[in-house]
Amino acid sequence: MKVLEKGRPQKGWSHTYKCTGSGNGGGGCGAKLLVEFNDLFKTHHYDYGGGHDVYITFLCAECGVLTDIDYSGPNSSSIPDHRRVS
Repeated sequence: MKVLEKGRPQKGWSHTYKCTGSGNGGGGCGAKLLVEFNDLFKTHHYDYGGGHDVYITFLCAECGVLTDIDYSGPNSSSIPDHRRVS
C-alpha cells in the first residue's frame, strides 16, 4: 500500500474491538471495529439481591449486537473514564 496524500490525524479516543456479544448473550459477528468515544454508552444490570453493575457497551454497526468492554482488565488504561460515558 502506498500513501498518496496524508489524511488528518485521529482526534479523540478510539480503539479497535471485535464484535463478540460479550456480556449480552454472545452472538457477535466477529467484525473488527474502530470504536470511538461517542459509540460508547452505559448498560446496567440489577440483581434480585439489590446489586447493581454498570458496563461500558457499544453497538456493532455490522450486526446490531451489543458488546460490553472489560474496563477492569489489563487494557483498562486504554478505555475512557467510565464516569464520562453517557
